[in-house]
Amino acid sequence: MEHDQPDMLELKSEIINTFRPIEQLFKIMDKSSSPELPGDIARSYAEVGLELCQNFRRKLDHILPTQGKESDDAR
Repeated sequence: MEHDQPDMLELKSEIINTFRPIEQLFKIMDKSSSPELPGDIARSYAEVGLELCQNFRRKLDHILPTQGKESDDAR
């Protein structure tokens, strides 16, 4: 069973690294949108995207838990 753990950790890391550019896009959209403009569509998309990113990371942590390591939600 311990032999499978490094493989699962590597798999989780690869999935997160593949997903990271999408998450960064939403973060950039969120920071670059202007709060003075009412109805700023980019900010709305960014908020939805960031929430989806958080849900994805929670689901990934549930499917591929890592023992003794912090959750990847903080990234």
